[in-house]
Amino acid sequence: MILVLASGSGTNFAAIAKEFKDKVSGLICNNPEAKVIEKAHNLNINVHVIAHKNFSSREEHERKIIECIRKYREVKLIVLAGYMRVLTSTFFSELHANFIHSAPLIINLHPAPLQLYKGAHAYEYAVSNKFSHWGLSVHKVIPELDSGEILNFISFPLFPYENVQDLIKRVRPLEHQILIDTIHSILGDK
Repeated sequence: MILVLASGSGTNFAAIAKEFKDKVSGLICNNPEAKVIEKAHNLNINVHVIAHKNFSSREEHERKIIECIRKYREVKLIVLAGYMRVLTSTFFSELHANFIHSAPLIINLHPAPLQLYKGAHAYEYAVSNKFSHWGLSVHKVIPELDSGEILNFISFPLFPYENVQDLIKRVRPLEHQILIDTIHSILGDK
């Protein structure tokens, strides 16, 4: 029912997989050295490593991901949890071509208020620009980068003495909670 795309350490993936034990069908990872792979194996979740470096184009890589997603005909939700690749229009057109009547909803956790910052390195941006407050957004993924409908948002203070690593460590539990709350809302669980 749920597929997760991730590229890194897998803390958000692990939080999702533990909360939705019987609903996470698989993990797709583009980085063969990512720690998320081991976390998925430890949780007995199917792992598909599709290394983007093995493909000549982003579109070719995305077609291979769609081929993998097709194996999960019951997938209703795709969660980008630390997936560090920007999806192109090819991904969306291929997804809709393969799931004609019921393409899965795709959501992303973005570590910023969408109206203030799009793209990577959001925490670095917040700290270097000395914002007093920042936020986390969970949004629908559409072809335009970090522009889909906001499904959930949480705000938190930034402290002047914090560096990026301290901030990330402090807000990681908030990331887990906003993702879990949003998924419950989408699935109608709570």
